[in-house]
This record gives sequence, structure tokens and C-alpha cells, in this order.
Amino acid sequence: MTEKLPGLVYLVPLPIGDDSLIQYRTEFADQEIKKIKYWIAENARTLRRYISSLKLGIVIDELEIFEHNHRGKEIDLIKDLNSIPKNEPIGVVSEAGLPCIADPGHRVVLWAHRNDRILFPMVGPNAVITALQASGLSGQKFIFHGYSPVKEGEWKAWIQTLQNGLWRGYAHSFIETPYRTDKTFSTLLRLLPQETSLTMAVDLHGTRHYIKTQSVKNWKMNKKIWGKVPVTWVIGF
Repeated sequence: MTEKLPGLVYLVPLPIGDDSLIQYRTEFADQEIKKIKYWIAENARTLRRYISSLKLGIVIDELEIFEHNHRGKEIDLIKDLNSIPKNEPIGVVSEAGLPCIADPGHRVVLWAHRNDRILFPMVGPNAVITALQASGLSGQKFIFHGYSPVKEGEWKAWIQTLQNGLWRGYAHSFIETPYRTDKTFSTLLRLLPQETSLTMAVDLHGTRHYIKTQSVKNWKMNKKIWGKVPVTWVIGF
């Protein structure tokens, strides 16, 4: 793809940890990114830092970056997208990982379909898929649930549904904010049956990179304090 094709919408991955970029960065990706002037990002600062780190000679001040996240109104997003010339490519990024996976970027993709734009998902890391891939749990039947429940009653009802419902036998993945890691860990050890398989994918591609699957019983025997560290969780009943 050596020429700038009209109407392309690039789904551009961002690192999920300090070591991500060195693993997936390619000359091809660099050349495509250099073509993009218009961007949709959850956080403009994150995108600017990422592009600056690539050292591709891109003038950051010449980029047109529209900020949109899950709290934004769709009508505002559509207005910004419609303002972009039809012959110009658009880059879409999330805060980390692949756009549209555990991320509100799907609204841009739907707009692209409706407006006959060509979609070009670029290869990159994703914490949900990486955790599942390394969990040893079912990669044939799995569900990503987004963020975990918060209240005790919600936790109990959710776990009971996964155990006894149609979703038993699936791998169940979810995330939580880093400051809730220790609380989430304690809640899972308290409420899950002893034989349940629990995967912790900790700080993926980061300095504390660690992935471990074992029974809740064994986690209890080796319980530790994790601190504010990002974790992707996978449960298997």
C-alpha cells in the first residue's frame, strides 16, 4: 500500500506496555501513519506522545486531532467525521491496544461503513486477546465482559450466572482499573469456588509482565499484594 488511497480509515494500535512497540512496529506501519493528517483519539495527548516517539518527522502541530470517548455524544463525533475531506485518510486510536476492542471506536467504524470508507485494521497488541491466548483456558468459546462488577451483590449474581447459565464452559475475561486490582483479587478469591481456574495477566508487555493460571485454592495459598498494576482477568469454570 504505497499510495495514499482515498477514504481509508486506519485502525491504529497503540502499545499496551513499554515493550509493545518494539514487538509490532514495522516499516510498513510507519509509512502508513505518515500519510494520516486527521485522527480520532480518546486522548489527544496520548496520540501526540505516541507519534512523537516514532520519530518519523511528522509535524505534530499540523495534525487535526478530534477527541472522542465513550462519554461523548455521537452527534458530535459524526459532525467531526463529516468535516474531514473524503479523499483524506483517517487514523483511529484508543488509549492502548487495538481500537474498537474494549474501546468506543466502533462508532467510527460504523460511520465508515455507512459512508463507503475503506477500513484498514492494523496489526498490534490487545490485552484481552493476549491474556486469553496465554491463559490455557478455552480459546474456542470465550466472552469479554468489559469492567467487573463493583458491589458485593452484583459480584455474587454475576458469578452465579456464569456458573449455572448458558455460559458455563466458556472462558470469561474482564478488566478493572489498576487501583482496584487488590480489591478485585480478594473478591474473586472469596466468592469463586475453590476449583475455579483464575488467570491473572499482569502488566502485559510492561516491566512487571506476568501471566499465571491456577486454581483459586492455589491462589489463596500464594496470595500477595499487587498494588496499582493493570491486570486482565480470565475465569474458567
